[in-house]
Amino acid sequence: MRFSARQPVLLVIPASAAFGTGEHATTALSLRLLERLSRKWEKGWSLADLGTGSGILALAAKRFGAGRVTGIDIDPRAISIAKANARLNKIDHADFQLVDVRKWKPEAGWDVIAANLYNELLISVVSKLKRSNWLILSGVLRRQEDELLRVLQKNNREIASVKRRGNWIALMACKRRTSNTHRPKLNHF
Repeated sequence: MRFSARQPVLLVIPASAAFGTGEHATTALSLRLLERLSRKWEKGWSLADLGTGSGILALAAKRFGAGRVTGIDIDPRAISIAKANARLNKIDHADFQLVDVRKWKPEAGWDVIAANLYNELLISVVSKLKRSNWLILSGVLRRQEDELLRVLQKNNREIASVKRRGNWIALMACKRRTSNTHRPKLNHF
């Protein structure tokens, strides 16, 4: 899959038992949001990829300039495939861990948390994601959009962008601005 970042970026993600080759609408939309969000950032930002599957979002983040990247998944096969995809693409320092997202305890704040999961699981973990500056969430059907937006707003998140393709949506949200809160400037939305 090619991305339109600073320079052409190529990732090879073979079709396998793990979700996320870039062809499904939720993955493609998440990749687009991630690329646009990170386009103007200096290298070294951080990303946690919840439900990493093939590792495509974590690996794309590394190509887009992320320094610290961690992908988690509940499926041991997905972790194995994500690690193999990192080796295939010659990407170092991408950490993949076998963890249930419901039991995940986020460490220090992440610049971005990406989660391509299903709506009920996203809703159940939103409150854990408070320390992240930006969220990229997908795996949500259009008919579930309003419910997720309400939960995000209750958790002090501003919706920066919602993208739709077919029956699916992906969205980007940031911490709600307060007088003493700084958030990174976002262009192109």
